[in-house]
Amino acid sequence: MRHRDWTTRLNEVIKAAQGRPFSWGEFDCCLFAADCSSAVCGVDPAEQYRGSYKTESGAKRALKKRHGSLEAAWDACFARVAVPFIQRGDVVMYEAPAGRSMAVFWAGDYWAATDDGVARVVCEPLAAWRVE
Repeated sequence: MRHRDWTTRLNEVIKAAQGRPFSWGEFDCCLFAADCSSAVCGVDPAEQYRGSYKTESGAKRALKKRHGSLEAAWDACFARVAVPFIQRGDVVMYEAPAGRSMAVFWAGDYWAATDDGVARVVCEPLAAWRVE
């Protein structure tokens, strides 16, 4: 269930992450999306991953060991929703230049962790999860 003030919480998470540089295991695409999920409904899909890796290869190893795939990690916490039915606060997976990445849908745009902090990204979602 979403927090009553989830819109304020999510907006604060996005604002705080703008300008924060990308760093594997500290501030990356999945951790940002998980921070957004926590703000919306209190569920942290990355809880068991935080602090367990410091590199891209470490993230992939941890993901493969615990859930097998990025999709399975999000499936363990939230129900999928068809991409045309995405709502504010939902999380999507998309193909970024460096590989699959996660973004949150907010204010009519997709927001994701980039090298220079959270920013709007143009993407075609491959999958979506209802965060609630």
